[in-house]
Amino acid sequence: MHGVVDEKTDVFAFGVFLLEIISGKKPVDGSHQNIHSWAKPILENGEIEKLVDPRLGGGYDNTQLNRLAFASSLCIRASSTWRPTMKEVSNFYATFILS
Repeated sequence: MHGVVDEKTDVFAFGVFLLEIISGKKPVDGSHQNIHSWAKPILENGEIEKLVDPRLGGGYDNTQLNRLAFASSLCIRASSTWRPTMKEVSNFYATFILS
Protein backbone atom coordinates (compact mmCIF):
# COMPACT_ATOMS: atom_id res chain seq x y z
CA MET A 1 0.00 0.00 0.00
CA HIS A 2 1.27 3.43 -0.84
CA GLY A 3 -0.93 5.71 1.24
CA VAL A 4 -3.56 6.08 -1.48
CA VAL A 5 -7.07 5.33 -0.25
CA ASP A 6 -9.59 4.47 -2.93
CA GLU A 7 -12.08 1.76 -3.85
CA LYS A 8 -9.28 -0.70 -4.60
CA THR A 9 -7.95 -0.19 -1.06
CA ASP A 10 -11.36 -1.25 0.21
CA VAL A 11 -11.26 -4.28 -2.10
CA PHE A 12 -7.88 -5.26 -0.64
CA ALA A 13 -9.28 -4.87 2.88
CA PHE A 14 -12.23 -7.06 1.93
CA GLY A 15 -9.81 -9.74 0.72
CA VAL A 16 -8.02 -9.59 4.06
CA PHE A 17 -11.40 -9.87 5.81
CA LEU A 18 -12.19 -13.01 3.82
CA LEU A 19 -8.83 -14.48 4.87
CA GLU A 20 -9.71 -13.73 8.49
CA ILE A 21 -12.98 -15.63 8.08
CA ILE A 22 -11.25 -18.62 6.48
CA SER A 23 -8.28 -18.83 8.82
CA GLY A 24 -9.48 -17.43 12.12
CA LYS A 25 -6.28 -15.37 12.16
CA LYS A 26 -5.91 -11.65 12.81
CA PRO A 27 -4.70 -9.35 10.01
CA VAL A 28 -1.32 -9.06 11.76
CA ASP A 29 -0.10 -11.68 14.20
CA GLY A 30 2.31 -11.40 17.13
CA SER A 31 5.31 -11.82 14.82
CA HIS A 32 4.06 -8.86 12.75
CA GLN A 33 3.42 -11.07 9.71
CA ASN A 34 0.52 -9.87 7.57
CA ILE A 35 -2.21 -12.40 6.93
CA HIS A 36 -2.07 -11.75 3.18
CA SER A 37 1.71 -12.34 3.08
CA TRP A 38 1.16 -15.65 4.87
CA ALA A 39 -1.80 -16.70 2.71
CA LYS A 40 -0.61 -15.61 -0.73
CA PRO A 41 1.85 -18.48 -1.39
CA ILE A 42 -0.66 -20.98 -0.02
CA LEU A 43 -3.32 -19.66 -2.40
CA GLU A 44 -0.88 -19.63 -5.32
CA ASN A 45 -0.01 -23.28 -4.68
CA GLY A 46 -3.68 -24.25 -4.47
CA GLU A 47 -3.28 -25.59 -0.93
CA ILE A 48 -6.42 -23.89 0.31
CA GLU A 49 -7.06 -26.38 3.11
CA LYS A 50 -3.88 -25.11 4.80
CA LEU A 51 -5.65 -21.76 5.28
CA VAL A 52 -8.61 -23.17 7.19
CA ASP A 53 -8.98 -22.50 10.88
CA PRO A 54 -8.15 -25.83 12.56
CA ARG A 55 -10.88 -25.17 15.13
CA LEU A 56 -13.40 -25.97 12.39
CA GLY A 57 -12.25 -29.58 12.49
CA GLY A 58 -13.20 -30.20 8.88
CA GLY A 59 -16.73 -28.92 9.46
CA TYR A 60 -16.99 -26.66 6.43
CA ASP A 61 -18.23 -26.79 2.85
CA ASN A 62 -15.35 -27.17 0.37
CA THR A 63 -17.24 -25.38 -2.39
CA GLN A 64 -17.81 -22.34 -0.18
CA LEU A 65 -14.20 -22.44 1.00
CA ASN A 66 -12.98 -22.43 -2.60
CA ARG A 67 -15.23 -19.49 -3.46
CA LEU A 68 -14.02 -17.47 -0.48
CA ALA A 69 -10.39 -18.30 -1.23
CA PHE A 70 -10.76 -17.44 -4.91
CA ALA A 71 -12.38 -14.08 -4.18
CA SER A 72 -9.77 -13.33 -1.54
CA SER A 73 -6.93 -14.15 -3.93
CA LEU A 74 -8.32 -11.66 -6.45
CA CYS A 75 -8.84 -8.95 -3.84
CA ILE A 76 -5.34 -9.11 -2.35
CA ARG A 77 -3.44 -8.81 -5.61
CA ALA A 78 -0.42 -6.55 -5.17
CA SER A 79 -1.34 -4.25 -8.04
CA SER A 80 -4.62 -2.45 -7.49
CA THR A 81 -5.25 -2.39 -11.23
CA TRP A 82 -5.50 -6.20 -11.18
CA ARG A 83 -8.02 -6.26 -8.31
CA PRO A 84 -11.73 -6.52 -9.07
CA THR A 85 -14.16 -3.80 -8.13
CA MET A 86 -16.52 -4.43 -5.22
CA LYS A 87 -19.33 -4.59 -7.78
CA GLU A 88 -17.50 -7.45 -9.52
CA VAL A 89 -16.97 -9.24 -6.20
CA SER A 90 -20.64 -8.75 -5.34
CA ASN A 91 -21.69 -10.09 -8.75
CA PHE A 92 -19.40 -13.10 -8.26
CA TYR A 93 -21.26 -14.06 -5.09
CA ALA A 94 -24.68 -13.19 -6.48
CA THR A 95 -24.25 -15.69 -9.32
CA PHE A 96 -23.67 -18.49 -6.81
CA ILE A 97 -26.55 -17.49 -4.57
CA LEU A 98 -29.00 -17.27 -7.46
CA SER A 99 -27.89 -20.49 -9.16
